[in-house]
Amino acid sequence: MTPFGLFMRTLRLEKGLLLKDIAEQMGVSSAYLSALEHGKKGPATGEFVSKLETKLKLDAAQREELRRAIRDSATNLAIPAKVTPLGFQAAHAFARKLPNLSEQQLRQVLAVVERGKAHE
Repeated sequence: MTPFGLFMRTLRLEKGLLLKDIAEQMGVSSAYLSALEHGKKGPATGEFVSKLETKLKLDAAQREELRRAIRDSATNLAIPAKVTPLGFQAAHAFARKLPNLSEQQLRQVLAVVERGKAHE
């Protein structure tokens, strides 16, 4: 499940809604919404996001969380051109190993990256 999917599931539980309820409000099929949540379709378009925010009456914090979840659900990422050769090597090594990393290892990597410095 993608971060977008996790956001949607959490929101549904908080609001007491089923996937089909949201799909009906959005004018899409349950299958389409499920595929979006699981990263099999997407990413969600700006029009879809705006409609979702309106239909589900999201507050400002929820809107920001939704946008972050969509951003973090992208399956294709670009490596900035200004990255050094070592940066390219690290990015590709991470992409190759990602499916085999445990949740604990991923949390450690994320903590290092978010601090912006190497783990000591």
